[in-house]
Amino acid sequence: MAYADKLFQQMFNEHLNNLHTGMPAVVVEISPKLKIQPLFQRKKRGKVHEYPIIEEPPVLEHVGGLVEGDKVYVSFAERALDFVGNRRHDLRDAVIIGKF
Repeated sequence: MAYADKLFQQMFNEHLNNLHTGMPAVVVEISPKLKIQPLFQRKKRGKVHEYPIIEEPPVLEHVGGLVEGDKVYVSFAERALDFVGNRRHDLRDAVIIGKF
């Protein structure tokens, strides 16, 4: 594979690694703030890392009450939920849409 092809593939993969659509997470704290820990991990520069804890994601009404240890499914909005900036599929725009 040519150098330019490898470079393009690396850039493309890096972009995809930062594009989030949905993943399972676990509730790690309820009070004073709802915090969830994504259960997937990612590889960055050859090392495996956990995703950061997500604080205060909105919860859809039908999900009901949550307790620590609940496994939930999180979706990431296509655009910034706070309408600030031009984020797309960002971890900061997580919404809990279901509970396992």
